[in-house]
Amino acid sequence: MIQPIQIEFFYGSGRGPSLKRLCWSERGGKLLAAEFTPPDHALREDLFHVQFVGTQVVMITPEEVVNYGKMNSYLVEHRPAMMFNLGKSEWLKSFSPLHLGKCNHYQLLFYDELLDVVAEGVEVEKGEFNRVRA
Repeated sequence: MIQPIQIEFFYGSGRGPSLKRLCWSERGGKLLAAEFTPPDHALREDLFHVQFVGTQVVMITPEEVVNYGKMNSYLVEHRPAMMFNLGKSEWLKSFSPLHLGKCNHYQLLFYDELLDVVAEGVEVEKGEFNRVRA
């Protein structure tokens, strides 16, 4: 079941927020967070971040090759939402289930990228991502 989430922070009309930075673990093996500005904000103080809890799988797709035909029905139905919990999607099920019992498939449509993440959860906060608090 497709569920829009975090609409009050992560929204757009047509395309979503601007991705400013992806924050990786020290060795680069795990996505920790993504910093972004909503479409109607542009100042540094308007920065937000979405933190991923228990990240297992990440796929980054450039806007030019996103298959909007597959997404169009839920983008239109849940406008202005641009972040979705796709639950136990077929994509999630295509991986070995050993560490994925608590995970869901999250999909974030940024202005120029589509980010698919298999994780235990997502949290959105205002400001830069602080690795120390993570």
